[in-house]
Amino acid sequence: MSTPKVAILTHDISGGTFTNLCTALIRGWQKLGIDCHLVILDASDEEISRFPDIPIVSLKVKRTAFSLFSTVKYLKEYQPDLLLPMPWYFNIVAVWAKYLSGNKTKVILGEHNIISLEASVEHRDKLHLRFLPILMRYTYPFGDGLVGVSKDTITDLVETLKIAAKIPMQVILNPINATLVEELAKEPITHHWFQDSEIPVIVTAARLAKQKQLDGLIQAFAQMVKVTPARLLILGEGPLRTELEDLCKNLGVEDSVWMPGYDSNPYRYMANCDLFVLASAWEGCPIALEEAMGCGAAVLVTDAPGGMKDIVDYGKYGVVVPTGNPEALAQGMLKILTQPDLKQHYREQAKQRSQDFDYLKISQQYLDFCQSILAAPSSQKEVV
Repeated sequence: MSTPKVAILTHDISGGTFTNLCTALIRGWQKLGIDCHLVILDASDEEISRFPDIPIVSLKVKRTAFSLFSTVKYLKEYQPDLLLPMPWYFNIVAVWAKYLSGNKTKVILGEHNIISLEASVEHRDKLHLRFLPILMRYTYPFGDGLVGVSKDTITDLVETLKIAAKIPMQVILNPINATLVEELAKEPITHHWFQDSEIPVIVTAARLAKQKQLDGLIQAFAQMVKVTPARLLILGEGPLRTELEDLCKNLGVEDSVWMPGYDSNPYRYMANCDLFVLASAWEGCPIALEEAMGCGAAVLVTDAPGGMKDIVDYGKYGVVVPTGNPEALAQGMLKILTQPDLKQHYREQAKQRSQDFDYLKISQQYLDFCQSILAAPSSQKEVV
């Protein structure tokens, strides 16, 4: 089969999960000899200049809601064999754009989160997002295939949201560029916490939002430091900053918790921490966790819905504790920090596991699935 023309449709390249995911896939496909584009809503010349090796097409629109006809125009002009939209709201745009364009482009939907929880908890005050699952229910069946970044993301679609999309589905974890991560991890850290090896440092990288359960992590940390000294570094920004800062003060741990905000190079902290923790209420397939493992950090996660369990293989490559349980979280952190041999074991396990997330391997998995969609009869509607 000849190599296909592939395009990814996403919002921007300003940074964060989807910038990392999309650029990693494009770079992987380029190395595999695939003709590909990264199609975004809009970007400044400065943003585009940061990715000189990525073929970027800007639709020159500001919001997803206004992107439909620009996407139709792109499909007519470029005529890709495959279009991979991400995240979830672009799936709806892509399906409509395909049919309005009249192209034979195959649309491979991407599911990157536990949508039932994302809509009902994180976005419960945003009516247009709360009702998006209804649009999904009537749109997804017209996709040609679907990639879920964890087993639970697909289960949520089929069993919770009752989306009867009888199309091929495949679980593919998110990719990371381990070589780049390792290189950036070598950059020096000037903060005094990392000059004092006597007190262990726990690191998390997460948006300061309900989904990440940082309040529970801080409560667990406050319990743990009653037994052994430690410090907690929270990398990220979000709407709950004031609430979390107040919680630290109320629990008397404000001097042991550092929240510097978003950092473009979290890898140096991941590589030098004693433990990386992700205590989310749900996740899709958290790239920050994969990157921390690529840095050789021992990791601890909750057994919440989503891909954290998949990434650590249910405890083989990291510690798993019950979600929403600060006591269990505190005990899990204490277990790692007070047992040097166990911490070293999980460091080695994490490093080994991170090889499975290599962007070339993941890009090949995406390509194999895409090729299977192109090779299948157009009438095929079986779920695999």
